[in-house]
Amino acid sequence: MLHAMRKGASGWLAKGLLLLLVASFGIWGIGSDMLTSSVGNNVIEVGDTTVSLGEFQRDYQRNLNILSSRLNTQLTQDQARQFGLAQMTINNIASRALVDEKTRSLGLSANDDAVRTVIQSQPAFLNQSGQFDRFLFEQFLARNGYSEGEYINIVRNDITGDQLFGTLPLGLTGAPKPLTDTIYAYAAEKRSAKYIDILDSSIGFAPAPTDEELEALIGEKPENYSAPEYRKISYILLTPESVASAVDIAEEDLKAEYDARKSEFDTPEKRAVQQMIFETEEKAAAARKKIAEGADFADVAMSDLQLTKTDIDLGLLSPADLLPELQGPIFALEKGGVTEPVKTILGWHVATISDIQPGAASNFEDVKDQLRKDILLNRAQELLYAQATKLEDEFAGGAKLAEAGQSLGLTVLSTDWIDAEGKDKSGTAVSSLPDATGFLSEAFARSTGDDAEVSETAGGGYYAIAVDEIEPAAVRPLSEVRDQVTKDWQDNWRHEETKKKADALLVRLNGGETLEKIAAELGVPVQTSTPALRNDVASDLSPIALEGLFDLEPGAYGVNINKNNNGTLVYGIAEIVPADAAADTETYTEIANRITGSVRTGIVAEYENYLQKDIGISIKEELIREYF
Repeated sequence: MLHAMRKGASGWLAKGLLLLLVASFGIWGIGSDMLTSSVGNNVIEVGDTTVSLGEFQRDYQRNLNILSSRLNTQLTQDQARQFGLAQMTINNIASRALVDEKTRSLGLSANDDAVRTVIQSQPAFLNQSGQFDRFLFEQFLARNGYSEGEYINIVRNDITGDQLFGTLPLGLTGAPKPLTDTIYAYAAEKRSAKYIDILDSSIGFAPAPTDEELEALIGEKPENYSAPEYRKISYILLTPESVASAVDIAEEDLKAEYDARKSEFDTPEKRAVQQMIFETEEKAAAARKKIAEGADFADVAMSDLQLTKTDIDLGLLSPADLLPELQGPIFALEKGGVTEPVKTILGWHVATISDIQPGAASNFEDVKDQLRKDILLNRAQELLYAQATKLEDEFAGGAKLAEAGQSLGLTVLSTDWIDAEGKDKSGTAVSSLPDATGFLSEAFARSTGDDAEVSETAGGGYYAIAVDEIEPAAVRPLSEVRDQVTKDWQDNWRHEETKKKADALLVRLNGGETLEKIAAELGVPVQTSTPALRNDVASDLSPIALEGLFDLEPGAYGVNINKNNNGTLVYGIAEIVPADAAADTETYTEIANRITGSVRTGIVAEYENYLQKDIGISIKEELIREYF
């Protein structure tokens, strides 16, 4: 509940308003004066509520699982620390406990009916008919690591929290109009520029730099003129292809595999299904009767359930796509037939089919090659695993890569100099390197003399690497990069000349000359940019030039780099388009709502700070940091 209240405080506008409006409010968190405790086995105390280390660990692990799921990767403890997961868990627990303590003292409560209503109305738990589905609810609990009782307590806490905090900002009916007008006028103003673009290429001649000047440029930006680190490596690569010749597959084996997997290669019959789901058998039977008497299936769905044709259309389905109870009735129908009411966990179903797509049986000869490939892969994996295990045993016994390869009769491959991108010294990609994720990373993470290890590839193979030689990254000598650094120096020189030229033109403009006259002298056009907001990424101007445009007074001029970074702009204001709230009510309303939300968030934050001091919070921070 408190997270939802704070959600409106995100974004540049809300953050700025919070600074303006609630600078004196404390931001939610635990102050340093509260990070001590005399509790025994408890790590958090909020009033009379205590939280043990085990309880904290369960909440922490649940948050870790949820965050890992959202990021589609299992976070390590170090990554969790970087996300501040322990502090987030402390805040969550303390927030709930504060609500519990205060609502209990005020006699606020939420009965079971209220909790049930909230849970059964949450969209995540509703099936396609808009009805509460306990199966979806239980899936959610299992996925997020909650017991039913824990989740009910959380919902109950949210309800009582709404009772506690919901009335605090009721006196705030809207954002102050002068503040909204001021912020809107700033954010929604647009400006366009009239400008000339003096390209670096217009400075034709560039002097030849001295060696001292070239060496100085290399010293300023050594990364532009450095050779990468190169390495020579040796490796053993075990792939399914490398052991395929040792696998013999008889015709009988292929036929046995086909018999066992025939259904996998058969194309199942599919049917275009439409269905309605009712709460009771009586309602389903009544609908079935209407259809039997001539009513259209879709019309009944609309009249009885307010479902459109799109809502009831399930598309082409095979038996496996249906709930078990529906498979027989639906696949026993003729085209256009309608099932009797069928009971499932979701309710009472009435279904019809509008089309039948026949299935097709597979032929042994058609899938023979695929069977051979699958059997070969399975057997090769067994051989590969056995070889990889033997290789690990060799390394565990102290053998070096070459020694292990010789002992097991495995080929040891070697490279010439390569960089971390798999390129040789000429910059050409080395095509013979294994296409294995992590291979080059491991090759450039190891040192000469490191013990070899067996690593697995994504394709089911294995490899082991030894680093033979390392040539460290180093700045190339001037003799090797003279052409490149000379070009860079001359490009820089031209760019500086355009800036000097633009600065001189700026003096003339400030002296009263017009941009059009100067443009005519230079033989370049006066251009006009499209009106743009501040920080408009789609502007014709570079970001720094656009920022400068909004700093200019009418009649003044500025100088800045162009958008393509290959020249300098001399520009002034072409037009100022004032913000127009009447023509842009959507943006104006959004800003007003954000201001209102920020003020309300500030009120809640101030009350939270009061509750912290009034109820009291103690935390064993050092103990939590030791474990998490």
